[in-house]
Amino acid sequence: MVNINGICIFTSFYSFEPGHHVFTHHKFNYMKNLQLLGFIACVVLVLNTGTLNAKNQFKNGVYTGESRSNYTSEPFWGQVTLQIRNDSITLLTFLILDKDKNQVFGPDYEKYFKDNPVYIEQCRNEVKGIKTYTEAFLRTKSMEHLDAVTGATWSYNIFKDAMKATLEKARNN
Repeated sequence: MVNINGICIFTSFYSFEPGHHVFTHHKFNYMKNLQLLGFIACVVLVLNTGTLNAKNQFKNGVYTGESRSNYTSEPFWGQVTLQIRNDSITLLTFLILDKDKNQVFGPDYEKYFKDNPVYIEQCRNEVKGIKTYTEAFLRTKSMEHLDAVTGATWSYNIFKDAMKATLEKARNN
């Protein structure tokens, strides 16, 4: 997965392709070395431009917040982890956790609804929402500019409230 903000590039190497690691290739030829250096320089440049609006609004560090939003009768918790340096978000992850099943809500979660095509489609929409909201926030650096994906309002509400909880932990008082 390639993201204009560079963050999801790392995610695709480490999370979405288990066992595949950027540095596991035995030998890089000259062009591959140049491509890798260019990629790293690009990611560093992009990460350094993810500035939040106000200076000294947030403490440096890694912060994790959780929320169920208004879905308190369900076992699902949104979890947002942010790394902030100099009021700049350098890492963002968003997961929805099913705490009853001890499983991350993701593409394979639809297996619990194998006989219900409506729920399977809903799972797919929500997985798309999880990816879309993370990328959109990284692009806009604003919760106000996020629009809910059709069919993925549940993940939108959970993301929004988990993000608020995480930012509150990071905020300078």
